[in-house]
Amino acid sequence: MTETQDNQTRQRLLEIFAMVNMDSLPAMSDHVTELVSLLGSSRATAHEVADTILKDYSLTTRILQVVNSAYYSRGTPVSTISRAITVVGFDTLRQLAATMALFEEFIRAGAEKDEIAGTFTMSLISATQSRIYCELRKTRLSAEEAYVCSLLHKLGKLVVLVYLPAQYQAIEQHMNKGYSEEHSNRLVLKGLTYSQIGREISTFWNFSKRIVDCMETDPAKPDRSQDSFLFLQNLVVFNNKLTSAFFNGTKLELADLIYKYGGILQISQEEALDLVDRSLGVCENYSKAMRDGLEKIQKGRSSQITVSKDPSGRWTRVN
Repeated sequence: MTETQDNQTRQRLLEIFAMVNMDSLPAMSDHVTELVSLLGSSRATAHEVADTILKDYSLTTRILQVVNSAYYSRGTPVSTISRAITVVGFDTLRQLAATMALFEEFIRAGAEKDEIAGTFTMSLISATQSRIYCELRKTRLSAEEAYVCSLLHKLGKLVVLVYLPAQYQAIEQHMNKGYSEEHSNRLVLKGLTYSQIGREISTFWNFSKRIVDCMETDPAKPDRSQDSFLFLQNLVVFNNKLTSAFFNGTKLELADLIYKYGGILQISQEEALDLVDRSLGVCENYSKAMRDGLEKIQKGRSSQITVSKDPSGRWTRVN
């Protein structure tokens, strides 16, 4: 992109944010910014994470509820954040804290509570898929980094939903007519896309360059040297598209997704659907808020697609 094009994009971004009467880009509360920063830092300590969580009473309460849930509980009640770190592990607690903090922030700021819950839950499912994939395949990638990058991949979409709900609804209307998400974005957002907005905001919030670059929607394929970052970018895009296709896409869209990414990630359609099932099993145990979000997306954009559990407890889609 030339300097002139870059300046034009920047100007359009400022025009977009001016619509919500902001003097600058949306601000995030200090403790949420701090948590996300700690989540992406390999040098963060358990003490730092615990102190940051304890700054927010509501967040502290919700985390303790999750750690004491059936999914994480080991039979002994957990009443402190330091004990929670011991029970679920440092990395898991960092993930839980940042996820819940972001969720609370968007719910607080937005008017469309149900839509925000559903959209964020889709990101959570995608993030969990990336983490499970890394753990099962024992890749060279950090499962935690894959989780974070996948969780924030659609940050731009969430920002538009929260701060520009009328524009978000206009985009959805275009998509319901058959236009692609990117084309619908450009029609409504002065030529911009969710990805560009997400990258701008995440840069403003001082997220790492790797998180920002994982908001790319069409990364290059890794070459024979197996570039690990390109692999991460492809994994992030794949799992976000997989979640969307599972809840809203046709069988053909699912097949096309595997055709494009199956060779890169060495994953079949059956394995991909199993990944979704595993992720949903984890996410439905996070919290009531996340279960509510899951209920919002069980029926996709097409009324012909419904998602539910079969008698064996496996998540399936019917269309």
